[in-house]
This record gives sequence, C-alpha cells and structure tokens, in this order.
Amino acid sequence: MHPFVIMPDICSEADVRQLVDSFYAKVRDDALLNPIFSDVAHVDWAHHLPKMYAFWNGMILGKTGYNGRPFPLHAVLPVDKTHFNRWLALFTATVDEHFSGSGAERAKNAAASIAHTFASRMGVIDPMAGELL
Repeated sequence: MHPFVIMPDICSEADVRQLVDSFYAKVRDDALLNPIFSDVAHVDWAHHLPKMYAFWNGMILGKTGYNGRPFPLHAVLPVDKTHFNRWLALFTATVDEHFSGSGAERAKNAAASIAHTFASRMGVIDPMAGELL
C-alpha cells in the first residue's frame, strides 16, 4: 500500500461487517485457529457471524444489539497463548489492512483487552505476573 493512502475509519455497521468478514476469512484459512473453530467448536458461520457483527458494533460503535455471554463458550476450548497471540495478530492485521482512525484504534484496543481477559481467566497467562499478550 502506498504510504500516503488515507484509509477510512470504522464508522458504520457496514464497516464493522467488512472487518468481521475479513477477519474470520483469515481465521478460516489459518492452520492454527481453523481447527479450533471448525473441528472443536463446530462453528456454524451463518449463525456466528451475525452475533459477531452485533458484538463488534457494540465494542466499536457503541451500538446495542449483542446479547450474550461470550466467555463460557470460549472457556472450554483447548487453546494456549499461541492461539490468543495468533487471534490478536490476525485481528490487528485485518483492522490495519482496511481502516485507520479512532474507530480502528478502539477495535484493536478492544480485541487486545478481550484476548488478555480471556487468556487470564482461562489460566493461559498469569495476570499477576504482568504478562500481556
């Protein structure tokens, strides 16, 4: 990409949908993460993606619509720090490929916070050690 190209910010539900669709396309192509989503969690993408649009609309745009408790569904997954790092790296790269601005920063900060919180609660990292993903 040319260094002077100004990328749009995440400002609308359509932007969030683009982010979510692009991110989960990467997840489905990822040799480490895809087996967790496909073989372990058996994600039904047609059902999952609308939930993710609503979740990220809330996190990035402050819109209501997501109703759920995501942690219990994730707590049972056989993942380690490598999985969390990959998830966060793919998410951050996806944001950076498509967007720039305060909404993009909110998205990346929210993803980092979620990854850290889940990893801490699942015992993947020690929150008392000051360890970050």
